[in-house]
Amino acid sequence: MLLAMDRTKIESEGWRLASISSGEHLQRILEMYRELDVEVRLEEVKPEDCGGCTECYVVAGETVYRVYTRPKVKG
Repeated sequence: MLLAMDRTKIESEGWRLASISSGEHLQRILEMYRELDVEVRLEEVKPEDCGGCTECYVVAGETVYRVYTRPKVKG
């Protein structure tokens, strides 16, 4: 997991917000992106900073992440 960065900087590096997730669903998302050979960046966020409903995350005591993706850079 990387530290929070300015969204403009993240996007200028080719990252795109793909999802906000937690728990088992997050693990399934990460597995899917690994299978697709996509680079993934996780950014821990507070539920209140997500927008939308995050009650299930709060009740379950789960850490919430913004999931950013970009095509892998072949080097």
